[in-house]
Amino acid sequence: MHWLTGTLLVHTPRVTVRQLRALIHLGVILRWVALAFAGLAGLLSPRPPDLLGAEILAAVIYNGIVTGAAARASNEALPTVALVTTVIDQLFCFTFIGLYNVLPGGHQVAAYVPAMIEAVAFFGAAGAVLSTSIFLTGVVVAQASLAALGHGAFDSLGVFASTMIVILIGACLAAVSEVLVRSAGDEAQPAQIARSPAGPPRLSVRQTDVLRLVAEGCSNAVIASRLGVSERTVKATLERLLTQVKARNRAEAVAAAIRYGLL
Repeated sequence: MHWLTGTLLVHTPRVTVRQLRALIHLGVILRWVALAFAGLAGLLSPRPPDLLGAEILAAVIYNGIVTGAAARASNEALPTVALVTTVIDQLFCFTFIGLYNVLPGGHQVAAYVPAMIEAVAFFGAAGAVLSTSIFLTGVVVAQASLAALGHGAFDSLGVFASTMIVILIGACLAAVSEVLVRSAGDEAQPAQIARSPAGPPRLSVRQTDVLRLVAEGCSNAVIASRLGVSERTVKATLERLLTQVKARNRAEAVAAAIRYGLL
């Protein structure tokens, strides 16, 4: 898993810094909600887990630290904050699931899904791979530890079933993330083309002559005299010229011509 975490640290998440900070703040809020539900579920259960209070206290301290880190972290440090919170959140999910004596393949595996969504929101498909790897490692270690302590045989079928469920969820989340990213890129390309400046307008010889004399500060009468045409012709040519270079007056026409390299 070291290569994957290293890759995530090198490559920034596929969201803007502003979106990344907003997602971290949203995670803080959702974490408080999850803690409230976990505490309520523990209090209402016939036999509350012995370590539930310590687990909730640790989660409260952790969430407070994340709140401060999200507010003070620089833009360059935010990807690291996102990676650390993603991994710790998934480990917390495992400990909460373990406190409620969840067996592999149980419906309580759904408690791990929010952590997977968080990872995909930050890192896309790589986040799905990371969360799936953490789940597989955690469930194998947990089952092996229970078997070694004599609390039952290693539930290979349960491990396989729960892992397949998590892999399916991760694949779906990764696919949705990739579709959204690619569709956003496809929509951005035409928009960029539409916003890109058009090439220089093609001017006739007369329009070029009129533009050159306008740049010299000549009036319509002087331009007509020097080109041997009527002032009405000069006026009509100048109006078409202003339209082509998208200018409202002579000064803007000259500025546009310089910008387009026509002068």
